[in-house]
Amino acid sequence: MDKIESVLVVIDPTVERDFVVDRAKLIAKQTNARVRLFINNSNTLNDHSYIYEGIDGEFFETQRRLFVEHYQKMLTELEDEFSAENIETASVFREQHHLAESIIEEANVIDPDLVLKSTHHHSVIQRSLITNTDWRLIRKCSKPLLLVKPQAWKEHGSVVTAVDPLHSKAAQSKLDHVLLAGTEHIARSFKLKARVFHSYYPFVSTMFPMGGETQEHLDRIRQFHADELKELVDGYDIDDENVKLSEGDLVPTLIDYLKSVDANVLIIGALSRNVIERAIVGNTAEKILEDCPCDVLILKS
Repeated sequence: MDKIESVLVVIDPTVERDFVVDRAKLIAKQTNARVRLFINNSNTLNDHSYIYEGIDGEFFETQRRLFVEHYQKMLTELEDEFSAENIETASVFREQHHLAESIIEEANVIDPDLVLKSTHHHSVIQRSLITNTDWRLIRKCSKPLLLVKPQAWKEHGSVVTAVDPLHSKAAQSKLDHVLLAGTEHIARSFKLKARVFHSYYPFVSTMFPMGGETQEHLDRIRQFHADELKELVDGYDIDDENVKLSEGDLVPTLIDYLKSVDANVLIIGALSRNVIERAIVGNTAEKILEDCPCDVLILKS
């Protein structure tokens, strides 16, 4: 990710004010990007089923026209709001049944550098609710995807990427470099501090030392991870003090770190995986996305 010149902003028409709007403004102002506002809401009046028999067809046409005019008016008002701040803006309304597929289709047509979508706050469990649409976009959208959380960015915040320098797959290694390059770009564009995070979990036997296993053995494991992480990050514009090596379960250690450094954006990668890998990795990703205290940017190699 080396530029942000065009942004597709997915607006949720079911809420009074989607907080993705303000994030889109911030990004557009900072990068001079063009904005395309997008609403998709399926209209059941288009489905002529038996329950409508006997009702004048003109009624349906009127209701359908009012339905479309309502959302077009919403988009026009948002366009005017963006234009008032000198942001080049266009908009489109769709009526497809499947939101994720509609977003992906629009992204394939206009080829944006970034897709923005809000994640909603669940009032009962106090978490962000990651929907099936979000997961579909994470897996299938080929463009960088920013899932926006309902809070403003911190003035002196940071952008953090989570990497895995010991992953054996070449695709993951390539993706780590995509994440690091993206972190550099976001940090420069928005004047944020660039940070890198890697967490490792010691082998089971090191958690319960047996025989000759000593603190020296644990230290060697940590040093091995530190060396691999340093080699991965070498050459990127990221200060050594902003590279964090942590020991323990990935999710809680990462979430604690994000809070401690006032993270505005967490950058993570998405790979195509088989069913078993998706079940394992998906569970970890779900915990990260739900508990993450900041926006999440998903990149692909």
